[in-house]
Amino acid sequence: MEHALTVVKHCPPGSRNWLLHARYVRGEHTACMEIADDLQRATQNNHRYAYFVKGLVLMDTGRYQEALERFHSCIRLQPQDPESLKEVAKFHQDRFQLSLEAYLEADKLSKHPDPEIYCALAECAWRLGDSDRGAEWARAAVQAGGGERAASLQARLLLATGDVAGALAAYDQALASDACGADTLASAGALRLRAGDPRRAFQLLGAALAQQPTQHAAALALAAMMMQHRDVDAALSRLKAALTAHPTCVAAHTNLGLALMAKKKYVAALTCLQRAASAAPLSAWAAHDLGLALLVCRRPASAFCRLAAAAALQPSQPYTVLLIGVALERLGDNRADSAYARAAALDPENALIRLNLAGRHARADRLLEAVEESAVTATLLQKDERPDPHLASMLATLLAQLRSAGVELSRLPTDIPAAEVPLVDTVATPDEDLATDEV
Repeated sequence: MEHALTVVKHCPPGSRNWLLHARYVRGEHTACMEIADDLQRATQNNHRYAYFVKGLVLMDTGRYQEALERFHSCIRLQPQDPESLKEVAKFHQDRFQLSLEAYLEADKLSKHPDPEIYCALAECAWRLGDSDRGAEWARAAVQAGGGERAASLQARLLLATGDVAGALAAYDQALASDACGADTLASAGALRLRAGDPRRAFQLLGAALAQQPTQHAAALALAAMMMQHRDVDAALSRLKAALTAHPTCVAAHTNLGLALMAKKKYVAALTCLQRAASAAPLSAWAAHDLGLALLVCRRPASAFCRLAAAAALQPSQPYTVLLIGVALERLGDNRADSAYARAAALDPENALIRLNLAGRHARADRLLEAVEESAVTATLLQKDERPDPHLASMLATLLAQLRSAGVELSRLPTDIPAAEVPLVDTVATPDEDLATDEV
């Protein structure tokens, strides 16, 4: 409809183009086709605007090949008109190189910078794997007055090239100059959260939900922030709203399962996580989270199967390998040692992994190795500006157990970070509340 308005501005006085345009924008396709046929008969099939509107009507009704023929007729009657070329370019939806060439030709014919053409060129370049060139076209679209669409496209392309600062600047420019929709606000808020600006992210995500309460991306991001601040009830309400809008959203099911697990509603949590894993069988994170929940519910055999699937999809994820080691140890499998060692090799600077490896050595009566890993863990905690109090508490507990076993701890640093909060064991639950695992 926008293209029809562009062409009808140039109609000669006394023509019936205005009537043809009015019928089209009202959705009166039958009357529109009748008027177009009358104009074609009166001009011996040389009425360009009638061909153009016929092509739009046929495209709206799904008759794409016939619409393409009408647009080619427009190009034949007036080769210098870029509007028909733009419509032809849209037909090469999965053939982005052909579409790119058609849009480039339309850009040559255009008498002024056209933001629609530049946005289309940016999307085609992105699909062809040239994000840098796509970002240049998107920047040209912004300069040509492309508004919110051009600015959000530029931000996505800059983010694809790794320029997070440029993407943030593009979103800020869009928010300052245009009244942006909920999708743009949600994307900008999620990027702000990723960049470490939770205050601004909360404002943008709240504005997105105020404008569109069913915006699931904003609801998911806000729920993640609330989970980080341990406001599980508020996170649950956001996740339920996201699932109401998109019942098949895998991320919403996964996060809802983790939130329910934090509330110790294990049956409901396993149901949500199982649903997410079934909906996305090739998602490593869905399988990882389900395996973690099964470990919490003391079902190590089932957990190992899920974690092994996650590791096969993403072999370099150290936490998945660490959980495999925990599952194997609970099953009494000697391969647990190699899993712990593999996790430490994947991320040697991770204090949590090194502490688990120290605990594994201690439980296997390898006390000297446990002391060495405890020393590494203490050193890593000292390097951290804000050491995790839970890790510090667990390290202190492990050292106390080693001292009670008569191990010499002189090689350990003396200024181990103190635990600020008591250690909370979220795994320990009454045996009678959990289903037994079938080995």
